[in-house]
Amino acid sequence: MRALLLAALALVGAGQATEDVWQITLRDGTIVWDLRLDSLRRDTIVFRQNKKTMRYPLLRVDEMRLVRAGKREVGPVTDGARYDGAANGTSDLVYQLTLLDLPERRRVVEQILRTRTAPPPR
Repeated sequence: MRALLLAALALVGAGQATEDVWQITLRDGTIVWDLRLDSLRRDTIVFRQNKKTMRYPLLRVDEMRLVRAGKREVGPVTDGARYDGAANGTSDLVYQLTLLDLPERRRVVEQILRTRTAPPPR
């Protein structure tokens, strides 16, 4: 019974791991977080946020950040390791788009979409 429960929990955890969480910084400095990368439609990048669809022109997005949890380390609270398992930015994958023109930005996002997992069916 215990093995069955552990297998079920592993499947649930695996399903959650397929949804990448993104944060973007817009040209005006606005930061939008908790996004799921959906697609690229012409020159517009499409994200899902909860049940909403969010669209941003590629030229308005200066940075895309794939948010990853840090390496989990357990230690005494006094050694500063208390927050190492949190999404604290130290292991994020950052795509800086600021100096790229539109075709270069499009290529970067297309490459991300090719290498990331597909969004789950709605």
